[in-house]
Amino acid sequence: MAHWRVFKRHFMFVSLDSLRVINKSNFFSNERKYRQLVQDYQNKNKDIPERKSYFCDGFEWGPEHADRAYQIANLSSDKREIELPFVFNPIKRHFDAMARKMGGSNAIFAVERREPIFVTEDNWFGHTLITGNVGTGKTVLQRLLSISMLHLGHVVVVIDPKNDAEWRESLMEEAKTLGLPFYKFHPGQPASSVCIDVCNTYTNVSDLTSRLLSLVTVPGEVNPFVQYAKALVSNVISGLSYIEKKPSIYLIHKNMKSHMSIVNLTVKVMESCYARYYGYDVWTEKVKYVANDTLPVRFKRLAEWFTAHFMNYEGSEQIDWLDTVSQLIDYSMSDPEHMAKMTAGIMPVFDMLIEKPLNELLSPNPNSVSSREIVTSEGMFSTGGVLYISLDGLSNPDTAAAISQLIMSDLTSCAGSRYNAQDGDMSANSRISIFVDEAHSAINNPMINLLAQGRAAKIALFICTQTISDFIAAASVETANRITGLCNNYISLRVNDTPTQTLVVENFGKSAISTNMVTYTTGSETSLPHNNFSGSISERKQTTLEESIPKDLLGQVPMFHIVARLQDGRKVVGQIPIAVAEKQMKPNTTLSEMLFKKAGKVTLRQNLDIKNLNKFLRKLH
Repeated sequence: MAHWRVFKRHFMFVSLDSLRVINKSNFFSNERKYRQLVQDYQNKNKDIPERKSYFCDGFEWGPEHADRAYQIANLSSDKREIELPFVFNPIKRHFDAMARKMGGSNAIFAVERREPIFVTEDNWFGHTLITGNVGTGKTVLQRLLSISMLHLGHVVVVIDPKNDAEWRESLMEEAKTLGLPFYKFHPGQPASSVCIDVCNTYTNVSDLTSRLLSLVTVPGEVNPFVQYAKALVSNVISGLSYIEKKPSIYLIHKNMKSHMSIVNLTVKVMESCYARYYGYDVWTEKVKYVANDTLPVRFKRLAEWFTAHFMNYEGSEQIDWLDTVSQLIDYSMSDPEHMAKMTAGIMPVFDMLIEKPLNELLSPNPNSVSSREIVTSEGMFSTGGVLYISLDGLSNPDTAAAISQLIMSDLTSCAGSRYNAQDGDMSANSRISIFVDEAHSAINNPMINLLAQGRAAKIALFICTQTISDFIAAASVETANRITGLCNNYISLRVNDTPTQTLVVENFGKSAISTNMVTYTTGSETSLPHNNFSGSISERKQTTLEESIPKDLLGQVPMFHIVARLQDGRKVVGQIPIAVAEKQMKPNTTLSEMLFKKAGKVTLRQNLDIKNLNKFLRKLH
């Protein structure tokens, strides 16, 4: 059987119906129903099912497996040393064809019998980093994990720059089956897209300002242009609040896009503040203000009054708008060319985010006649369901990256707000799973903060990229190290990038690898008869500490196969199933198909067997 495993290849499939049963979604998917069931189980002294999800078919990696993997890796290319009996040739030809289709070497995955691997929910709250080359199965893995999180009762948010139709359709169908809402955000399909109010939830003005400025901020770098823009945006947001306008990307841009826009906002803010301070009926007479004058005249009169009566204000009554008005007056009186130069870094980003249809999708107006539904992070966290964010990262990568970062910032802010509101007690709050594909484009300080503190707010983050070098190129080596260090779970598919391979082997550590050395020597003297000679054979066995998984084999991992280090300490290798709808399921490949059909004409399939899986679970207990 051990030899057979080296040659055997197949694709694994699991129906969504079966996955629902395996993950016990009937118990966990509805939070309200779950709490009621827990109460019933406790009253009846019954064991409450553990919150865990199916992960893969594989085994826990140990030193003995490392030794076997080195032995298989050292076989000849055609593996003649362990060749199967010739009667298996009709079957082996299909395995060879599948090996070419799946790519790579089976050395890591053939050293032990595979069994179902489950991961508890608590592990996922330690956050997960996924790496893998293009076409090796990252999206299939994320699809499996996101559906499983839905089964565990999580609110699922997906940020997908590739707009993968199968992933989106699978989640939409699963949400419908479970009776949960599904929201799709897609700038390329505005007619069917929801709006996301990314400025809806914020703790204070500086919080919202930092989120917006994160689009042009490099973590760890101090930039005077960014600092200037940050102060300006902060005062514009404060100014909007004094004229009772809810901040949005569109309104912030509208009130700072030119010098005259700043002047206009400053006038409105001073009008509102003076009216509240002196009284709405008398303030114009007291200030000697004429509302019909031109904008420059009105600004001059209001600013002069502020300078005369509030610039050095020392009264006992606290006035909260003094600093904001003072700053806005300074901006209004500054050189327009200087302001344009100092905001040259942030304005193109705002211009990009208010283009149609983003002006409506990211800055929705609740009073608009549009039929689009408005979604907020706070609302999603409360109602549950799925928010699938499709971004056109291929044709418009800059916009996709900006939207990714904005949404990550909004989710982080909402997570912090709900954690603080409950004083750290999250037992009554929903669990959140956030999946970020091509995560290097979404890197910003809020994302790193969410990795560092999201666990406390019951948030599980799954970030996916092709290589660690993507993080380094997008940010820095230090930022890449922080991200990898903050993820307690690491899953890798096939990787060829040296830094990524190094990360994998470091996570798996070293093992004692046995080496046999055989020496043959023969000799004879020319002065002695030809049949007079000497010879010896010596054999030496030694063990040396080597990489537990050979680094070169990580570049030969077959499609849909993974190596993983989990938060609970397990090191797992295995194969992930492809999760599909029940109507798309086909039967297992039969022996007769393999015997009578040509190699390459049959896709070897093996469906996950619930009966065998339940039998395995009963054996564990």
